[in-house]
Amino acid sequence: MQIPGFASYKERHGITSRSVIELGLERMERVLDKLGHPERFSKVIHVAGTNGKGSTIAFIKALCESHSISYGAFQSPAIVDVHDQIVVAGQAITSEELDAVMMKIAQVPEATELTDFELLTICAFVHFQHKAPEVWIIETGMGGRFDSTNVIPKSVAVITSLSLDHTNFLGTTLDSIGYHKAGIIKSHSNVFVPSTTYLPPIEQQVNEVQATLHSLEPFGPQVELSLLGEHQRMNATLAVHALESLFDLDPKKVELGLKQAYIPFRMEKIADNVYMDGAHNEASARSLVETIRTEFPGQPIHIVLGILKDKDFEGVLRLFEEIADRMTFVEFSHVRALEPNRLVELCQINEFSVTDVQNLDINTLKNEKFKTFVTGSLYFLSEWRFKNRI
Repeated sequence: MQIPGFASYKERHGITSRSVIELGLERMERVLDKLGHPERFSKVIHVAGTNGKGSTIAFIKALCESHSISYGAFQSPAIVDVHDQIVVAGQAITSEELDAVMMKIAQVPEATELTDFELLTICAFVHFQHKAPEVWIIETGMGGRFDSTNVIPKSVAVITSLSLDHTNFLGTTLDSIGYHKAGIIKSHSNVFVPSTTYLPPIEQQVNEVQATLHSLEPFGPQVELSLLGEHQRMNATLAVHALESLFDLDPKKVELGLKQAYIPFRMEKIADNVYMDGAHNEASARSLVETIRTEFPGQPIHIVLGILKDKDFEGVLRLFEEIADRMTFVEFSHVRALEPNRLVELCQINEFSVTDVQNLDINTLKNEKFKTFVTGSLYFLSEWRFKNRI
């Protein structure tokens, strides 16, 4: 799937890109060298993990705002289109700014060797170098060790969680997954992880590069958070400690930031009775199910699900069946999207239907008697959001 809105920039500036993902950083390094190494910045928080990356970054951004710390944030996938993936101090990159960045990159012939995501990663680095925020917040796209974002030479590492994800690229064991995620840990850096994380592959990397590991317990219930769900306490804890390793934080401003954090696709209410949540694998689906049980006890639930075929889609389905009175399975355009009829074959509740992303109407959903949760792949949610201009 192409990054929404990015193709016109590539066409305008005569940059083609490769469609095949090949692990490795050599292509990135060749282009960055020609650009004068914009990625070489001293205050970077690099976030990897199977779940919780977006929420943790939302807390970091809110903490920056409450402390008047300017930040540059690079995240994926797009919420509406390419511009919202590159943000400085709350402002998405403008069309004019992205044109200026692409014009600069177009002068490097090797840029045609990059995938879209690699190209966009370099766009973020060039833009941040120009805008000069005080801290960069970088989310890995997939894995970590060979992810295009991992050309940053110095960073604070946050690893939010380890569970099976992108198994065709990252392997089928926690040791293999952990090897990839732990690859973002840099020499003599600070590393922040939840105390419940599977540690062996992380500890191995920490020892190899002489980093300092901080295994954290989540904040207690006395800390008030804006994001729903008990699992958000761990994400907030990681955010505070990571930022505190770079800046002096004020307890009152920390409290304010944690109350103001906001993230699209995390229990986001988009209309009466309609929420979006990116529960794209078994661990995040379990968190969503627990949150629904806590926040909406006894209410009829409609789950609208679009998911990738390289996820544990059967495990996700079984969890949602525990709370769903009705389910809708959605076809969407990503190359790795699961055919919804596969979910029909597995479904164990009586009331279900199949549709495609173009025919999934928000007005119909909000007028139902159900509390509806549109969930699954962030690529599905982004495509649906773009279609409905939410």
